[in-house]
Amino acid sequence: MQNLEQIRARNVLKFAAQGPIGGDKGGEVIKKIPSLIQNHGLLATAAYSFSEKEGWPKVFDAIAVHLADEHVAIVPAKIKDRRALLEHLTAPDTPSEVLKQATTETMAWLTYARRFVKKDKEGAR
Repeated sequence: MQNLEQIRARNVLKFAAQGPIGGDKGGEVIKKIPSLIQNHGLLATAAYSFSEKEGWPKVFDAIAVHLADEHVAIVPAKIKDRRALLEHLTAPDTPSEVLKQATTETMAWLTYARRFVKKDKEGAR
């Protein structure tokens, strides 16, 4: 059985292999998200992914997939994107403890993402 460190690394590597994140500064969105989560919370920061430039949606879709991974299982496996993630985390029957767990795991995933997601000379990864 793998530990969470291995699962996070595996999921980030899958995400990084999908190609450039996009946006003005390529992978720089990965560096912005942790401080925004610390200051505003996961829900408010995820809301940016519906209005910000490209990059944000890709990152939050990848976070949703990670949190739904069968070995992480913070949210149900049926969750495949940021909209479904937010709907689940804000549902009346979802306890606040699930949001806390999702926030903690997202921050850990982003720690790996900061290391593996690199931009190239043109501004993409």
